[in-house]
Amino acid sequence: MQNFEFYSAVTIEDGLACLSERGETCRIIAGGTDLIPLLRSEEVRPVCVLNILNVEALKGVAEEGDCIWIGPATTFTEIMDSGILQRSAPLLVQAASSVGGPQIRNRGTVAGNIATASPAADVLPALMALDATLEVQSLDAGIRRIPLTEAILQPYRTCLRSDELIVGISMPRPSSDTRGGFEKLGRRHALARARMNVSVVLRTDPDGCVADLRIVPGAVMPVARRMTEAESVLLGRRPEPGVVETAAEALAEGILKTTGRRSSSEYKLPVVKNIFKRVLQRLC
Repeated sequence: MQNFEFYSAVTIEDGLACLSERGETCRIIAGGTDLIPLLRSEEVRPVCVLNILNVEALKGVAEEGDCIWIGPATTFTEIMDSGILQRSAPLLVQAASSVGGPQIRNRGTVAGNIATASPAADVLPALMALDATLEVQSLDAGIRRIPLTEAILQPYRTCLRSDELIVGISMPRPSSDTRGGFEKLGRRHALARARMNVSVVLRTDPDGCVADLRIVPGAVMPVARRMTEAESVLLGRRPEPGVVETAAEALAEGILKTTGRRSSSEYKLPVVKNIFKRVLQRLC
């Protein structure tokens, strides 16, 4: 293991001061499930590592008016155990429960899943489908809010500056008639990196027509994004088999437009279409 300065913050202000002083030479650690392997392999060589796991203000799940707030240092296990999320955003609970094994879920944090910006992330696409916003803070600029759909620039790179810390993740509280579903395909049932996953949020009107729909596949494109082409096929229409099939085709075409044709396209695209149709069928 390489040598570096290790600073453990106890308040948000402590952490921001450290980031302001050390800038790009500093890496942030909470659960460490992504950073520690990189330190061991020396793929990253920071001068300083800032530990934020002891900052209580960065933990927990709370309802704030019409929004749900999640602390960035909240672990996947804590997301799974949250009564608020079980009641209002079971999609996120399902996504968190698919991450790694119990040890990873006990240590890994929601902000780590976002800030790492891995194309194979499980919780990141689910949060994107739930219309999440990041609250980031620095000493110089204060707090700014970034829609999660705009925060991921490319694989393993976000728009966060080196002096900024994620201090909260907020999302609109889904209405009582909104449903969400998640499904993941991996090489095995546990401790598996996603080969692909699909997050879907659906709301229908009293006539059974789709009033709101958000589809976010993961691990099939360099950067997760909403598939608005597929969403528009279903909006305002009943999710009947023919319409759903057309939406699934639009989903596959949208992925192909982003990635280009690859050797894996022949099997990945039919599978992601079937996962989407299966999730949508469950929600309907």
